[in-house]
Amino acid sequence: MSIIFAILIFCVIVVAHEFGHLLVAKANGINVKEFWVGFGPTLFSFTPKQRSKKNSELSPTKYCVKLIPLGGACVFEEDYADEDYVPSEHSFVQASVKSRILTVLAGPCFNFILAFLLSIIVLGLSGYTTTELVSVNEGSPAEAAGLEAGDVIVKMDRERVHLYEEIILNTQFNNGTEVKITYERDGVPHEVYITPEYSEEAGRYLFGIVGGLQDEKQTFFSTLRYSVYYVNFWIKNVYKSLAAMVTGRVSLNDMSGIVGVTAAVDNVYNEAKSYGALIVLLNMLNIAVLLSANLGVVNLLPIPGLDGGKLLLYIVEVFRRKPIDQQLEGKLSLVGFALIMVLTVVIMYNDIWKLFH
Repeated sequence: MSIIFAILIFCVIVVAHEFGHLLVAKANGINVKEFWVGFGPTLFSFTPKQRSKKNSELSPTKYCVKLIPLGGACVFEEDYADEDYVPSEHSFVQASVKSRILTVLAGPCFNFILAFLLSIIVLGLSGYTTTELVSVNEGSPAEAAGLEAGDVIVKMDRERVHLYEEIILNTQFNNGTEVKITYERDGVPHEVYITPEYSEEAGRYLFGIVGGLQDEKQTFFSTLRYSVYYVNFWIKNVYKSLAAMVTGRVSLNDMSGIVGVTAAVDNVYNEAKSYGALIVLLNMLNIAVLLSANLGVVNLLPIPGLDGGKLLLYIVEVFRRKPIDQQLEGKLSLVGFALIMVLTVVIMYNDIWKLFH
């Protein structure tokens, strides 16, 4: 069951990403030859008739369901190009730079939209945590600074916090530096400066606070608002993890690929299944939120072969007022793709090694 859940999660988040490319490409008059769900041999396919007058000039899109249910693809006409290929006026390469930018941006944006929609379900069924403190540990830096149970933390340095998970995230990535805490007590704002202390037991720096209270006044509209905060929390999580990797605080061994994520899904499934189907579903949806936000952020990185790498070239094109040479763009994408494949193999090797050690 855990493998099935992992496959479904991977497939949904990648298909959502590619579906974003598809919709925006068509809206901008760009031909999409095929749209795949999965990879490998085609199980079945269909080509619907063009109903929209706007899309009547576009080539019809063939929708395919493939044998291997891992992801999908949005295939443009030039993806089938040979040496004699001449781009049509509706090809991606002939589209305006604005249309190309919007089409490329749509993939990551749809991942964020999917994460938001799933967050509504997760938080709507399980609730969300506030930043109100349950208690303050005796002898801790927080107690020394005057924090008390019932205080509501609203800012850490200049970063606004809405969920207790955001406080935990900031604590995890703190390396012992002083933090300006803005909190409210009985509606009155206060500011204190706290330097966390290193805990040998926890293996990281701690402020000495305990939170995690759920909002007892949760409504439908507050759930929508906090779902935005929840997606933003996962986006910040990814960015801070990447920054920690660049600075050396996080190594490649701490990263996970398909194998590692599948193993994590298996662990979560085995721990949650004794609590019933609803708890299993909520945990799987929560993993999907994390991975969808992760895919959106990573694809926006300015690395050749990723959407962010293409966006960087198109932004350069805007300022140059001249298209980037297609052969150069193709070579950069090929190099970037090769590097990504090497990184994927390294991470997969580490995942497999960790499974047996």
